[in-house]
Amino acid sequence: MSKAIVIYTSKRGSTRQYAEWIAEDLECEAVSFDDPRVKDINLYLYDCIIYGGWIRGSGIVDFDKFGKMLDRELMQRLIVFGVGMADETADNYAQVWGYSIGKLDPKNENRTILYILGGRYDPENVKGMDRFLMKIMRTVLISGSTPEAKGRANFMKDRIDNGIDMVYRDNIISLVKDARRKLQ
Repeated sequence: MSKAIVIYTSKRGSTRQYAEWIAEDLECEAVSFDDPRVKDINLYLYDCIIYGGWIRGSGIVDFDKFGKMLDRELMQRLIVFGVGMADETADNYAQVWGYSIGKLDPKNENRTILYILGGRYDPENVKGMDRFLMKIMRTVLISGSTPEAKGRANFMKDRIDNGIDMVYRDNIISLVKDARRKLQ
């Protein structure tokens, strides 16, 4: 019998929500990467391994640590999703790929699948260092934008200032289909 597992890192709940939906659709377990049991999970027992984390900068949080648990065989069973507030553009996808999966498998010889899913950001719930970093990001977006990129920069500035909620169950449809193919 084929089995799947979802392992995730979530800070404010968006990634956890996706992980729970994916686990529900695949009838498997979703486990937080922070759960002490993770280090004891035998990943070789799973035909499909799904890792999800929120996107900070252009990297998927904790994927570098999770990646240390993987070898070539396990990478071939892997689907990764990153959750953020930027739209899935080719440039964004390439950056997230490069900072995350690309560090382990630069040529994608293992055919790891990456999804970028819309997240949730509420500026009222961001405190401390995260709030400071978002202010810096906002400033950098506006100050460094070229005339061609100004519209995109203003779009992201608006999301930082006013928040956004792009967490929808439909966002996982293709991911779940890919996971089911790995389970066949």
